[in-house]
Amino acid sequence: MNQSFTQFGDGYASTGTLNIGDVLDIMIWEAPPAVLFGGGLSSMGSGSAQQTKLPEQLVTARGTVSVPFVGDISVVGKTPGQVQEIIKGRLKKMANQPQVMVRLVQNNAANVSVIRAGNSVRMPLTAAGERVLDAVAAVGGSTANVQDTNVQLTRGNVVRTVALEDLVANPRQNILLRRGDVVTMITNPYTFTSMGAVGRTQEIGFSARGLSLSEAIGRMGGLQDRRSDARGVFVFRYTPLVELPAERQDKWIAQGYGSEAEIPTVYRVNMADAHSLFSMQRFPVKNKDVLYVSNAPLAEVQKFLSFVFSPVTSGANSINNLTN
Repeated sequence: MNQSFTQFGDGYASTGTLNIGDVLDIMIWEAPPAVLFGGGLSSMGSGSAQQTKLPEQLVTARGTVSVPFVGDISVVGKTPGQVQEIIKGRLKKMANQPQVMVRLVQNNAANVSVIRAGNSVRMPLTAAGERVLDAVAAVGGSTANVQDTNVQLTRGNVVRTVALEDLVANPRQNILLRRGDVVTMITNPYTFTSMGAVGRTQEIGFSARGLSLSEAIGRMGGLQDRRSDARGVFVFRYTPLVELPAERQDKWIAQGYGSEAEIPTVYRVNMADAHSLFSMQRFPVKNKDVLYVSNAPLAEVQKFLSFVFSPVTSGANSINNLTN
């Protein structure tokens, strides 16, 4: 898997400022003799400072909260500490030595959505600076093996996916989250199928970190000395049209295929060529690929492939040499 969260750039820690939809808890104390807050909302004895707890205040669509004797206060973009000082300043001329505490009890504006099968949460962002692995921990981690789990981060219209193994092993991938991010944990064991002149036809699993073609052939048990044709190793897959070279995209579009189409594609490897052995180490095997090893002369295999693809290609070449 070649995607990376570092492509987003790092995020930033929450500034702790308030926004529309946040819920505040406001407490007011007034020294005796209480002038404003000695009534029903107050607690403690008459010789002590009068404590008044206001009902929880929702920051309105206008960005304000309402405080008795003070009126509406604009709080958007301010910290709870700044709001405290504003309320205290306005009460000084009316109350006896007022003290104020403002606390954010529900952060509805700066949060990220964390989605996992069986458990999804909205995680508030704080000034501590939450990162991707904090979101993973917020839903209790992965329900499957770590090597079978991908973490997908959606930021605006951009989506990137990284294997959980890579995320844990590489701190650079564990970037700071931003308001509105969506973190999705995807459990999807990857497999490819080996066929042809191999030990046996089988479906072979591999981790979300990915697998190179050389590693895949190793897991198949290598080529059979007497049966396999080293010049005839093929990878069959459906490739999204947009991932093909531009000139090949044009050929398929001319045949009526849309941009969302997946094109049947074959890659040929000549393992008798040393250059191919190097290329195989960088060629990624993808989920649901089919690896076929020929036990027939290469010319016969090419005829077979031409027969298979002639109904769908109509001149658009889908057989690619790996070294190209």
